[in-house]
Amino acid sequence: MKRFAMARYVSLIILSALWFLAACASQAVPTVTVAPLPTATPTAEPTPVSRAANFDAARAFEHARKLAVDLGSRAAGTEGNASAANYIAREFEADGLQVTRQPFTFESWQDHGTTVRLLAPETKTLQAQALEYSPSGKVESALVLVPGIGSRDDFAKVNARGKIALVKRGTLPFAVKAANAAEVGAKALLIYNDQPQIFTGVLHERVEIPVIGLSGASGAELLQALSAGAVRVQLDSATAMERRTGYNIIGTLPGASAETIVLGGHYDSVSAGPGAGDNASGTATLLELARVMGARPKPQHTLVFIAFDAEELGLLGSRAYVENLSDAQLAATRAMLNFDMLGAGGGPLLLMGDGKVGLLARASAQQLGIDARNGSLPANASSDHESFARRGIDTVFFMRDYNLLHTPDDTIDQIRPEFLDEAGRVAQRVLERLDAAPRSDSSLRLSPSE
Repeated sequence: MKRFAMARYVSLIILSALWFLAACASQAVPTVTVAPLPTATPTAEPTPVSRAANFDAARAFEHARKLAVDLGSRAAGTEGNASAANYIAREFEADGLQVTRQPFTFESWQDHGTTVRLLAPETKTLQAQALEYSPSGKVESALVLVPGIGSRDDFAKVNARGKIALVKRGTLPFAVKAANAAEVGAKALLIYNDQPQIFTGVLHERVEIPVIGLSGASGAELLQALSAGAVRVQLDSATAMERRTGYNIIGTLPGASAETIVLGGHYDSVSAGPGAGDNASGTATLLELARVMGARPKPQHTLVFIAFDAEELGLLGSRAYVENLSDAQLAATRAMLNFDMLGAGGGPLLLMGDGKVGLLARASAQQLGIDARNGSLPANASSDHESFARRGIDTVFFMRDYNLLHTPDDTIDQIRPEFLDEAGRVAQRVLERLDAAPRSDSSLRLSPSE
Protein backbone atom coordinates (compact mmCIF):
# COMPACT_ATOMS: atom_id res chain seq x y z
CA MET A 1 0.00 0.00 0.00
CA LYS A 2 1.15 2.03 -0.38
CA ARG A 3 0.26 5.32 -1.71
CA PHE A 4 1.10 8.64 -0.66
CA ALA A 5 1.90 6.73 2.44
CA MET A 6 4.44 4.17 3.46
CA ALA A 7 2.25 2.11 5.70
CA ARG A 8 -1.30 1.08 5.07
CA TYR A 9 -2.69 -0.23 8.25
CA VAL A 10 -6.39 -0.97 8.14
CA SER A 11 -9.05 0.10 10.61
CA LEU A 12 -11.96 -2.14 9.78
CA ILE A 13 -15.44 -0.58 9.70
CA ILE A 14 -18.14 -2.85 8.35
CA LEU A 15 -20.00 -1.23 5.47
CA SER A 16 -18.53 2.17 6.33
CA ALA A 17 -17.91 4.85 3.76
CA LEU A 18 -14.77 4.04 1.79
CA TRP A 19 -12.70 7.19 1.81
CA PHE A 20 -9.14 7.08 0.51
CA LEU A 21 -6.72 9.92 0.11
CA ALA A 22 -3.17 9.61 -1.02
CA ALA A 23 -1.29 6.40 -1.23
CA CYS A 24 0.35 4.08 1.27
CA ALA A 25 1.64 5.53 4.94
CA SER A 26 -0.13 5.12 8.18
CA GLN A 27 1.44 6.30 11.36
CA ALA A 28 0.25 3.54 13.69
CA VAL A 29 -1.18 0.04 13.62
CA PRO A 30 -4.69 0.02 15.09
CA THR A 31 -6.31 -3.19 16.23
CA VAL A 32 -8.42 -4.73 13.49
CA THR A 33 -11.93 -5.62 14.59
CA VAL A 34 -14.27 -7.80 12.56
CA ALA A 35 -18.04 -7.73 12.72
CA PRO A 36 -20.20 -10.67 11.59
CA LEU A 37 -21.31 -10.55 7.98
CA PRO A 38 -25.06 -10.68 7.27
CA THR A 39 -26.42 -13.64 5.37
CA ALA A 40 -26.70 -12.96 1.65
CA THR A 41 -29.40 -14.20 -0.68
CA PRO A 42 -27.86 -16.87 -2.94
CA THR A 43 -27.44 -15.95 -6.59
CA ALA A 44 -27.00 -18.13 -9.63
CA GLU A 45 -23.71 -19.98 -10.15
CA PRO A 46 -21.70 -19.04 -13.25
CA THR A 47 -21.32 -21.58 -16.00
CA PRO A 48 -18.69 -24.20 -15.01
CA VAL A 49 -15.38 -24.17 -16.88
CA SER A 50 -12.51 -26.61 -17.04
CA ARG A 51 -10.14 -26.73 -14.07
CA ALA A 52 -7.29 -25.63 -16.34
CA ALA A 53 -9.06 -22.29 -16.76
CA ASN A 54 -9.50 -21.69 -13.03
CA PHE A 55 -7.29 -19.77 -10.61
CA ASP A 56 -4.32 -21.82 -9.42
CA ALA A 57 -2.79 -20.61 -6.15
CA ALA A 58 0.40 -22.63 -6.74
CA ARG A 59 1.02 -20.76 -9.99
CA ALA A 60 0.34 -17.45 -8.27
CA PHE A 61 2.73 -18.30 -5.44
CA GLU A 62 5.46 -19.07 -7.97
CA HIS A 63 4.99 -15.62 -9.50
CA ALA A 64 5.30 -14.09 -6.03
CA ARG A 65 8.45 -16.10 -5.36
CA LYS A 66 9.97 -15.01 -8.65
CA LEU A 67 9.32 -11.36 -7.92
CA ALA A 68 10.25 -11.29 -4.23
CA VAL A 69 13.08 -13.82 -4.16
CA ASP A 70 14.68 -14.02 -7.59
CA LEU A 71 14.29 -10.29 -8.29
CA GLY A 72 13.99 -8.87 -4.79
CA SER A 73 13.48 -5.18 -4.16
CA ARG A 74 11.74 -3.49 -7.09
CA ALA A 75 11.81 0.19 -6.19
CA ALA A 76 10.75 2.42 -9.07
CA GLY A 77 13.60 3.39 -11.36
CA THR A 78 15.93 0.58 -10.27
CA GLU A 79 17.37 -2.41 -12.11
CA GLY A 80 15.21 -4.78 -10.05
CA ASN A 81 12.14 -2.84 -11.10
CA ALA A 82 13.09 -3.07 -14.78
CA SER A 83 13.63 -6.82 -14.46
CA ALA A 84 10.19 -7.19 -12.89
CA ALA A 85 8.62 -5.20 -15.74
CA ASN A 86 10.24 -7.50 -18.30
CA TYR A 87 9.06 -10.59 -16.42
CA ILE A 88 5.47 -9.35 -16.28
CA ALA A 89 5.48 -8.43 -19.97
CA ARG A 90 6.72 -11.91 -20.91
CA GLU A 91 4.02 -13.56 -18.82
CA PHE A 92 1.27 -11.42 -20.35
CA GLU A 93 2.52 -12.25 -23.85
CA ALA A 94 2.63 -15.98 -23.03
CA ASP A 95 -1.03 -15.75 -21.96
CA GLY A 96 -2.02 -14.28 -25.32
CA LEU A 97 -2.51 -10.68 -24.19
CA GLN A 98 -1.60 -7.66 -26.29
CA VAL A 99 1.23 -6.02 -24.35
CA THR A 100 2.17 -2.35 -24.24
CA ARG A 101 4.51 -0.39 -21.99
CA GLN A 102 3.25 3.01 -20.92
CA PRO A 103 6.13 5.32 -19.96
CA PHE A 104 5.83 8.26 -17.59
CA THR A 105 8.46 10.44 -15.97
CA PHE A 106 8.77 11.34 -12.33
CA GLU A 107 11.14 12.91 -9.87
CA SER A 108 12.78 10.16 -7.89
CA TRP A 109 14.22 10.77 -4.46
CA GLN A 110 17.45 8.88 -3.84
CA ASP A 111 19.24 8.20 -0.58
CA HIS A 112 22.96 7.91 -1.25
CA GLY A 113 23.75 7.23 2.37
CA THR A 114 22.26 8.06 5.75
CA THR A 115 23.82 7.38 9.15
CA VAL A 116 22.85 8.39 12.68
CA ARG A 117 25.39 7.99 15.49
CA LEU A 118 25.03 8.36 19.21
CA LEU A 119 28.08 10.37 20.39
CA ALA A 120 27.38 10.73 24.11
CA PRO A 121 27.07 9.27 26.68
CA GLU A 122 28.49 6.48 24.48
CA THR A 123 29.37 6.01 20.83
CA LYS A 124 27.07 3.84 18.79
CA THR A 125 25.58 3.64 15.29
CA LEU A 126 21.79 3.53 15.30
CA GLN A 127 19.36 1.79 12.94
CA ALA A 128 18.25 4.65 10.76
CA GLN A 129 16.74 5.41 7.38
CA ALA A 130 15.91 8.77 5.85
CA LEU A 131 12.23 9.29 5.11
CA GLU A 132 11.52 9.63 1.43
CA TYR A 133 11.92 13.22 0.20
CA SER A 134 13.90 14.20 3.28
CA PRO A 135 16.50 16.85 2.32
CA SER A 136 20.22 16.29 2.73
CA GLY A 137 21.90 17.43 5.89
CA LYS A 138 24.77 16.93 8.28
CA VAL A 139 23.99 17.82 11.87
CA GLU A 140 25.69 17.27 15.23
CA SER A 141 23.79 18.51 18.25
CA ALA A 142 22.16 17.77 21.56
CA LEU A 143 19.06 15.55 21.44
CA VAL A 144 15.75 16.65 22.91
CA LEU A 145 12.74 14.39 23.46
CA VAL A 146 9.42 15.83 22.33
CA PRO A 147 6.51 14.44 24.35
CA GLY A 148 3.24 13.28 22.88
CA ILE A 149 2.70 12.96 19.14
CA GLY A 150 4.83 15.85 17.91
CA SER A 151 2.07 18.44 17.66
CA ARG A 152 2.71 22.18 17.93
CA ASP A 153 1.62 22.05 21.56
CA ASP A 154 4.05 19.18 22.20
CA PHE A 155 6.99 21.09 20.71
CA ALA A 156 6.04 24.14 22.78
CA LYS A 157 6.76 22.13 25.94
CA VAL A 158 10.50 21.74 25.16
CA ASN A 159 13.37 23.83 23.83
CA ALA A 160 14.27 22.27 20.49
CA ARG A 161 15.97 25.31 18.92
CA GLY A 162 19.33 24.37 17.46
CA LYS A 163 18.89 20.75 18.56
CA ILE A 164 17.92 17.40 17.06
CA ALA A 165 14.37 16.55 18.07
CA LEU A 166 13.21 13.01 18.87
CA VAL A 167 9.54 12.06 18.60
CA LYS A 168 7.54 8.85 18.47
CA ARG A 169 5.89 7.65 15.27
CA GLY A 170 2.10 7.76 15.13
CA THR A 171 -1.12 9.77 14.74
CA LEU A 172 0.25 12.77 12.81
CA PRO A 173 1.70 12.53 9.29
CA PHE A 174 5.49 12.63 9.15
CA ALA A 175 5.50 15.96 7.30
CA VAL A 176 3.37 17.62 9.99
CA LYS A 177 5.76 16.50 12.72
CA ALA A 178 8.68 17.80 10.61
CA ALA A 179 7.00 21.16 9.97
CA ASN A 180 6.35 21.57 13.70
CA ALA A 181 9.99 20.76 14.45
CA ALA A 182 11.29 23.24 11.87
CA GLU A 183 8.93 25.92 13.13
CA VAL A 184 10.59 25.93 16.56
CA GLY A 185 14.10 25.91 15.12
CA ALA A 186 15.09 22.24 15.38
CA LYS A 187 17.97 21.29 13.10
CA ALA A 188 16.69 17.79 12.34
CA LEU A 189 13.97 15.36 13.37
CA LEU A 190 14.35 11.73 14.39
CA ILE A 191 11.13 9.67 14.41
CA TYR A 192 11.38 6.36 16.24
CA ASN A 193 9.10 3.45 15.35
CA ASP A 194 6.32 2.13 17.54
CA GLN A 195 7.53 -1.39 16.67
CA PRO A 196 11.06 -2.77 17.27
CA GLN A 197 12.07 -2.81 13.59
CA ILE A 198 13.10 -0.02 11.23
CA PHE A 199 10.46 1.49 8.94
CA THR A 200 10.19 3.52 5.77
CA GLY A 201 8.03 6.56 5.25
CA VAL A 202 7.18 9.30 2.77
CA LEU A 203 7.04 13.05 3.31
CA HIS A 204 4.21 14.31 1.15
CA GLU A 205 4.89 17.94 1.80
CA ARG A 206 8.14 19.84 1.43
CA VAL A 207 10.16 20.02 4.64
CA GLU A 208 13.15 22.16 5.54
CA ILE A 209 15.10 19.84 7.82
CA PRO A 210 16.35 16.23 7.56
CA VAL A 211 13.76 13.73 8.79
CA ILE A 212 15.17 10.34 9.73
CA GLY A 213 13.31 7.22 10.82
CA LEU A 214 14.75 5.06 13.61
CA SER A 215 13.93 1.51 14.57
CA GLY A 216 11.93 1.10 17.73
CA ALA A 217 14.94 -0.63 19.27
CA SER A 218 17.21 2.36 18.57
CA GLY A 219 14.51 4.70 19.84
CA ALA A 220 14.39 2.77 23.10
CA GLU A 221 18.16 3.12 23.46
CA LEU A 222 17.93 6.87 23.04
CA LEU A 223 15.07 7.12 25.54
CA GLN A 224 17.09 5.19 28.08
CA ALA A 225 20.12 7.44 27.52
CA LEU A 226 18.00 10.58 27.86
CA SER A 227 16.56 9.34 31.14
CA ALA A 228 20.11 9.28 32.53
CA GLY A 229 21.26 12.69 31.29
CA ALA A 230 22.37 14.69 28.26
CA VAL A 231 22.61 12.97 24.88
CA ARG A 232 24.49 14.10 21.80
CA VAL A 233 23.76 12.76 18.30
CA GLN A 234 25.28 13.15 14.83
CA LEU A 235 23.43 12.51 11.58
CA ASP A 236 24.74 12.58 8.03
CA SER A 237 22.22 12.14 5.22
CA ALA A 238 23.06 12.51 1.52
CA THR A 239 19.87 12.59 -0.55
CA ALA A 240 18.98 13.95 -3.99
CA MET A 241 16.11 14.26 -6.46
CA GLU A 242 16.71 12.59 -9.84
CA ARG A 243 14.57 12.39 -12.99
CA ARG A 244 13.45 8.82 -13.77
CA THR A 245 11.09 6.99 -16.12
CA GLY A 246 8.49 4.52 -14.91
CA TYR A 247 6.58 1.96 -16.97
CA ASN A 248 3.09 0.58 -16.59
CA ILE A 249 2.92 -2.88 -18.14
CA ILE A 250 -0.47 -3.28 -19.82
CA GLY A 251 -1.88 -6.57 -21.09
CA THR A 252 -5.11 -6.29 -23.08
CA LEU A 253 -7.51 -9.11 -23.84
CA PRO A 254 -9.90 -7.73 -26.50
CA GLY A 255 -13.56 -8.49 -25.96
CA ALA A 256 -16.69 -8.42 -28.06
CA SER A 257 -17.51 -4.88 -26.89
CA ALA A 258 -15.67 -1.66 -26.13
CA GLU A 259 -16.77 -1.79 -22.51
CA THR A 260 -13.70 -2.35 -20.34
CA ILE A 261 -12.95 -4.02 -17.04
CA VAL A 262 -9.57 -3.06 -15.57
CA LEU A 263 -7.58 -5.29 -13.22
CA GLY A 264 -4.51 -3.81 -11.61
CA GLY A 265 -1.80 -4.15 -9.00
CA HIS A 266 1.52 -2.38 -8.52
CA TYR A 267 4.76 -4.25 -9.10
CA ASP A 268 7.15 -1.75 -7.54
CA SER A 269 8.23 -2.12 -3.93
CA VAL A 270 10.01 0.07 -1.44
CA SER A 271 13.78 -0.22 -1.25
CA ALA A 272 13.75 -1.48 2.34
CA GLY A 273 12.79 -5.05 1.47
CA PRO A 274 11.71 -7.54 -1.20
CA GLY A 275 8.04 -6.54 -1.02
CA ALA A 276 6.55 -10.03 -0.98
CA GLY A 277 3.23 -9.03 0.53
CA ASP A 278 3.40 -5.47 -0.78
CA ASN A 279 3.03 -6.15 -3.55
CA ALA A 280 4.42 -9.30 -5.16
CA SER A 281 1.27 -11.02 -3.87
CA GLY A 282 -1.06 -8.66 -5.72
CA THR A 283 1.03 -8.76 -8.89
CA ALA A 284 1.08 -12.56 -8.74
CA THR A 285 -2.71 -12.63 -8.44
CA LEU A 286 -3.00 -10.31 -11.43
CA LEU A 287 -0.70 -12.51 -13.54
CA GLU A 288 -2.58 -15.70 -12.69
CA LEU A 289 -5.94 -14.08 -13.50
CA ALA A 290 -4.49 -13.02 -16.86
CA ARG A 291 -3.61 -16.66 -17.55
CA VAL A 292 -7.08 -17.82 -16.54
CA MET A 293 -8.93 -15.34 -18.71
CA GLY A 294 -6.51 -15.72 -21.61
CA ALA A 295 -7.27 -19.46 -21.71
CA ARG A 296 -11.01 -18.89 -22.07
CA PRO A 297 -13.17 -17.95 -25.04
CA LYS A 298 -13.28 -14.32 -26.07
CA PRO A 299 -14.88 -12.25 -23.29
CA GLN A 300 -17.82 -9.92 -23.76
CA HIS A 301 -15.85 -7.03 -22.23
CA THR A 302 -12.33 -5.97 -23.09
CA LEU A 303 -10.18 -6.97 -20.12
CA VAL A 304 -7.19 -4.75 -19.33
CA PHE A 305 -4.57 -6.12 -16.91
CA ILE A 306 -2.20 -3.43 -15.65
CA ALA A 307 0.91 -3.84 -13.53
CA PHE A 308 1.40 -0.31 -12.22
CA ASP A 309 4.79 1.22 -11.54
CA ALA A 310 5.70 3.80 -8.87
CA GLU A 311 2.67 3.22 -6.64
CA GLU A 312 4.92 3.54 -3.63
CA LEU A 313 5.87 7.08 -4.71
CA GLY A 314 2.26 8.27 -4.71
CA LEU A 315 0.14 6.21 -7.14
CA LEU A 316 2.15 7.66 -10.01
CA GLY A 317 1.61 4.80 -12.47
CA SER A 318 -2.15 4.54 -12.04
CA ARG A 319 -2.48 8.31 -12.16
CA ALA A 320 -0.56 8.41 -15.43
CA TYR A 321 -2.79 5.71 -16.87
CA VAL A 322 -6.06 7.38 -15.89
CA GLU A 323 -4.89 10.83 -16.98
CA ASN A 324 -4.23 9.47 -20.46
CA LEU A 325 -7.73 8.04 -20.90
CA SER A 326 -10.15 9.95 -23.10
CA ASP A 327 -13.62 10.83 -21.85
CA ALA A 328 -15.00 8.02 -24.01
CA GLN A 329 -12.55 5.51 -22.54
CA LEU A 330 -13.41 6.59 -19.02
CA ALA A 331 -17.11 6.22 -19.76
CA ALA A 332 -16.50 2.73 -21.17
CA THR A 333 -14.60 1.56 -18.07
CA ARG A 334 -17.15 -0.43 -16.12
CA ALA A 335 -15.09 -1.46 -13.12
CA MET A 336 -11.59 -1.57 -11.66
CA LEU A 337 -10.34 -4.43 -9.44
CA ASN A 338 -7.20 -3.59 -7.48
CA PHE A 339 -4.93 -6.23 -5.91
CA ASP A 340 -2.50 -4.99 -3.28
CA MET A 341 -1.04 -6.60 -0.16
CA LEU A 342 -3.43 -9.55 -0.16
CA GLY A 343 -1.17 -12.57 0.34
CA ALA A 344 0.11 -12.08 3.89
CA GLY A 345 -1.04 -10.90 7.29
CA GLY A 346 -4.19 -12.05 8.98
CA GLY A 347 -7.89 -11.59 9.39
CA PRO A 348 -10.53 -11.92 6.68
CA LEU A 349 -10.10 -11.00 3.05
CA LEU A 350 -10.87 -7.29 2.72
CA LEU A 351 -12.95 -6.31 -0.30
CA MET A 352 -13.15 -2.56 0.05
CA GLY A 353 -15.68 -0.68 -1.99
CA ASP A 354 -19.10 0.81 -1.35
CA GLY A 355 -20.27 0.70 -4.94
CA LYS A 356 -21.93 -2.07 -6.89
CA VAL A 357 -18.65 -3.85 -7.66
CA GLY A 358 -17.67 -3.94 -3.98
CA LEU A 359 -21.06 -5.39 -3.09
CA LEU A 360 -20.73 -7.91 -5.90
CA ALA A 361 -17.29 -8.96 -4.68
CA ARG A 362 -18.46 -9.56 -1.12
CA ALA A 363 -21.54 -11.45 -2.33
CA SER A 364 -19.28 -13.59 -4.53
CA ALA A 365 -17.03 -14.35 -1.56
CA GLN A 366 -20.04 -15.50 0.45
CA GLN A 367 -21.14 -17.79 -2.37
CA LEU A 368 -17.67 -19.33 -2.33
CA GLY A 369 -17.69 -19.75 1.45
CA ILE A 370 -14.89 -17.20 1.92
CA ASP A 371 -14.90 -14.85 4.88
CA ALA A 372 -14.68 -11.31 3.48
CA ARG A 373 -15.44 -7.81 4.74
CA ASN A 374 -15.72 -4.24 3.63
CA GLY A 375 -13.54 -1.74 5.46
CA SER A 376 -11.79 1.58 5.35
CA LEU A 377 -8.23 2.85 5.34
CA PRO A 378 -6.74 5.75 7.29
CA ALA A 379 -7.08 9.09 5.52
CA ASN A 380 -3.38 9.12 4.61
CA ALA A 381 -3.37 5.65 3.04
CA SER A 382 -4.52 4.29 -0.29
CA SER A 383 -3.67 2.28 -3.37
CA ASP A 384 -4.09 2.41 -7.14
CA HIS A 385 -7.88 2.04 -7.15
CA GLU A 386 -8.03 5.61 -5.82
CA SER A 387 -6.82 7.00 -9.17
CA PHE A 388 -9.85 5.39 -10.82
CA ALA A 389 -12.35 6.18 -8.07
CA ARG A 390 -11.51 9.87 -8.34
CA ARG A 391 -12.70 9.77 -11.94
CA GLY A 392 -15.98 8.12 -11.06
CA ILE A 393 -15.07 4.51 -11.88
CA ASP A 394 -16.54 1.81 -9.62
CA THR A 395 -13.74 -0.01 -7.78
CA VAL A 396 -13.05 -2.83 -5.36
CA PHE A 397 -9.80 -3.17 -3.43
CA PHE A 398 -8.53 -6.69 -2.51
CA MET A 399 -6.18 -6.70 0.50
CA ARG A 400 -5.54 -8.03 4.01
CA ASP A 401 -4.42 -6.45 7.24
CA TYR A 402 -0.62 -6.67 7.32
CA ASN A 403 1.94 -4.88 9.48
CA LEU A 404 5.22 -5.95 7.85
CA LEU A 405 4.82 -3.87 4.72
CA HIS A 406 7.74 -1.57 3.90
CA THR A 407 10.11 -3.53 6.10
CA PRO A 408 12.94 -6.01 5.41
CA ASP A 409 10.66 -8.66 6.95
CA ASP A 410 8.14 -8.51 4.09
CA THR A 411 9.54 -11.75 2.68
CA ILE A 412 8.20 -14.73 0.75
CA ASP A 413 7.75 -16.82 3.91
CA GLN A 414 4.97 -14.40 4.89
CA ILE A 415 2.92 -15.34 1.82
CA ARG A 416 0.14 -17.85 2.44
CA PRO A 417 -1.04 -19.71 -0.67
CA GLU A 418 -4.53 -20.03 0.78
CA PHE A 419 -4.77 -16.23 0.89
CA LEU A 420 -3.81 -16.04 -2.79
CA ASP A 421 -6.39 -18.71 -3.49
CA GLU A 422 -9.19 -16.83 -1.76
CA ALA A 423 -8.45 -13.53 -3.48
CA GLY A 424 -8.01 -15.19 -6.86
CA ARG A 425 -11.20 -17.23 -6.71
CA VAL A 426 -13.27 -14.23 -5.63
CA ALA A 427 -11.77 -12.07 -8.38
CA GLN A 428 -12.44 -14.77 -10.96
CA ARG A 429 -16.07 -15.02 -9.84
CA VAL A 430 -16.49 -11.24 -10.01
CA LEU A 431 -15.06 -11.18 -13.52
CA GLU A 432 -17.36 -13.98 -14.62
CA ARG A 433 -20.42 -12.20 -13.31
CA LEU A 434 -19.44 -8.80 -14.65
CA ASP A 435 -18.55 -10.17 -18.05
CA ALA A 436 -21.76 -12.20 -18.33
CA ALA A 437 -24.01 -9.16 -18.00
CA PRO A 438 -23.98 -5.80 -19.81
CA ARG A 439 -23.80 -2.64 -17.70
CA SER A 440 -27.58 -2.18 -17.72
CA ASP A 441 -28.41 -5.83 -16.94
CA SER A 442 -30.55 -6.23 -13.81
CA SER A 443 -29.25 -9.76 -13.13
CA LEU A 444 -26.50 -8.26 -10.97
CA ARG A 445 -29.00 -6.58 -8.69
CA LEU A 446 -28.15 -7.68 -5.15
CA SER A 447 -30.37 -8.30 -2.18
CA PRO A 448 -30.11 -5.87 0.77
CA SER A 449 -28.18 -8.49 2.73
CA GLU A 450 -25.42 -8.53 0.11
